[in-house]
Amino acid sequence: MKFSEFKNKEGKKLGRIMEFFQLMEREKLVIIDHNKCILTEFGKKIVENGGWFKHLEEKQKKEDIKKNNSELTKQVKPSKKKKNKSLFIAKKSFSLLTHHLKKVIKKKKI
Repeated sequence: MKFSEFKNKEGKKLGRIMEFFQLMEREKLVIIDHNKCILTEFGKKIVENGGWFKHLEEKQKKEDIKKNNSELTKQVKPSKKKKNKSLFIAKKSFSLLTHHLKKVIKKKKI
């Protein structure tokens, strides 16, 4: 569409229309080519799925879900201190067990 074709309900040209189209171009909804405005695939998708506000609403929902998932993941992951402590205890236990088995084997040989 040409910029001159955009009018309000009364048929008057819209004021500051270029600012509006530049905003739409920054959001990758349209491509401005000379005095024409071309709808992008992303722009078409937005229109087909309920418009810009619906898009922003869905985007916010996705971000909230992602945030909640990352918070849950943080709660589930053991802290490094716990992990290191567990490893230390496991190594120490293995060392004691090995030492004990060496003594038992040594006693049986004698």
